Amino acid sequence: MSGLVKLAAAAAIGATIAGGTTAVATSGGSHEPANLGQVKLDVQAYYGNWVDESGKHHESDDSRWAADVRRQVDGAQRYLATRLQQGVRNPAIVLDIDDTSEVTYGWEADNDFGFDPVKQEKAIDDGAFPAIKPTLALANWAAQHGVRVYFLTGRKEHQGPASLKNLANEGYPAPAAAFFKPETTPPDYLPCGLTCTTVQYKSGTRAHIEAGGATIVLNLGDQFSDLSGGHAERPVKLPNPMYYLP
Repeated sequence: MSGLVKLAAAAAIGATIAGGTTAVATSGGSHEPANLGQVKLDVQAYYGNWVDESGKHHESDDSRWAADVRRQVDGAQRYLATRLQQGVRNPAIVLDIDDTSEVTYGWEADNDFGFDPVKQEKAIDDGAFPAIKPTLALANWAAQHGVRVYFLTGRKEHQGPASLKNLANEGYPAPAAAFFKPETTPPDYLPCGLTCTTVQYKSGTRAHIEAGGATIVLNLGDQFSDLSGGHAERPVKLPNPMYYLP
């Protein structure tokens, strides 16, 4: 989640997805951006925000966000089931982590939708991000049906051990491999080295997975940059109005 362009830069996107605020025309004919405070309230409503006794924010299972996630993941599983029936060879799925496999909403809301890398590091170390239930169910269904599960995330390389521990504790199946953004020595299959954009890094890694013989049937992500660049039969976009990663 490094290099986030946070909610202020994505206010219009958040308003559109959350179904609330829109830009208004000023007397001079220009368009005033959506009010940031109202957009945050729209995002909270979209996630069905509730606050526990300690003052921590949480998403709700009956929220519009949860319904949208279920709809996308259910469609993805139906497609995967069809491809298995058709006899696809060496099937695989690729999962992003943040807001695809784990939800960061509560942490984001607790921090007023601002990004602090030190706090994010602690949240990962503490296992603070819960599993997204439909993604968890899909991953286990896939593994039980002979599909290889891969994690491909923009989290940094040194965050790998804690991230994988958390995913296992949440009930995710052991992945065939997990890829974290390199910090020291880049792999040979990424000619962009340590300067890869998200699209270059993720599409290049998917190409590497394919080169090993896998057929990537599904590629799940919450950012369009998770999905761009090909090397997957079906990209699946999960909703996330909180931040934007180019």
